[in-house]
Amino acid sequence: MTSSDPAPAIAEAPLPRPPRPAGGGEDPRTFGALGSPVRLRILDALASEDKAIADLSRSLGLHRVTLRYHLNYLLKQGLVEEVLPSAPKGVGRPAMRYRASRQRPVPGYPPRHFEIVGQVALAALVEAVGPEAAQESLRRRGVDAGRALIDSVVREERVDRWTPEAFETLILGKRFRDLGIPSKVLSRSARDLEFRQFSCPFLELAEEMPSLVCDALDEGFHAGIGTAIGGLRTERVACMGHGDRYCQYRLTWEGKERARRKAKTRRVRRHIGESRA
Repeated sequence: MTSSDPAPAIAEAPLPRPPRPAGGGEDPRTFGALGSPVRLRILDALASEDKAIADLSRSLGLHRVTLRYHLNYLLKQGLVEEVLPSAPKGVGRPAMRYRASRQRPVPGYPPRHFEIVGQVALAALVEAVGPEAAQESLRRRGVDAGRALIDSVVREERVDRWTPEAFETLILGKRFRDLGIPSKVLSRSARDLEFRQFSCPFLELAEEMPSLVCDALDEGFHAGIGTAIGGLRTERVACMGHGDRYCQYRLTWEGKERARRKAKTRRVRRHIGESRA
C-alpha cells in the first residue's frame, strides 16, 4: 500500500443467495450484485466512462483491494466489462480499465432476448413497405416520442424556458438516467451542450440495423426534442450502432426565429428541387 492510497476498507461479505422463486422469476444473483451500496457507487462511476482501479480509488475514496473484490463480483454477473488498455507509452504494462456493461443483463432465467423480437418486427416492416418507407415511418415515430418526452417534462417540472443547464439537469440527469442511459457532459455554454452516452437501450438492434434504429428512429427522436424545445439543433458526433465506443451528441440553441428562417429556406429549396425534377 502506498501513502497515496485511501485508508483500507473491509471488503463486504457476499450477500446470501435467496432461493429461486417457484416457477422461475428474477435471478437473485443479479439483485445481489445490486444490493451493495459500494457496488452501486462503482457502477455509477463506470456508467459515463471507463476507468482504471486507480481512478476509481481516487474518485470513490475506496481501497484498491476493496475495489478489486467488488469489480470481480460485477464482472461475474455481466454488469461490468474489462476494457483492453492501449499500447503502453512508457515502461510497464498499462492498467486494466473497466466500464459498465453496454449490454445490460436482464434479470431472470432463462435470459430473455427481446432484441430477437425487435429484429423480426423491423424486418417485417421493411418487407411490407420497403426500406425507405420503413425509415420514414420510424423517423416519424421517433419525432413523436421526442416531442412527447419534452411535453411531459414541461408539464411535470413546470419548465418555462429551456437552456443547456435545464436540459442537462432534467433530461440527461433525470429522464435519460431513469431509462438506464447515463450521460457524461463534455462541455456546456450558454448556447451549446455536448455529451456522451456509453449505453444504449437498443444496442443489439442498432448494431444489426443501424440505418433503421440510429439513422431513422434515433435521429427522429432528437429532431422531435429539438422541435418541442424550439430552436434546438442536434448533431450526432459518434454512434455505437455504427461501431463507435459511445454515442456523442452536440446540441446548439439557435433561437426560435433563426430556426424558423432555416426551416423556411429548406422548404423553399426542396420545392425548387421537386419542381425541376
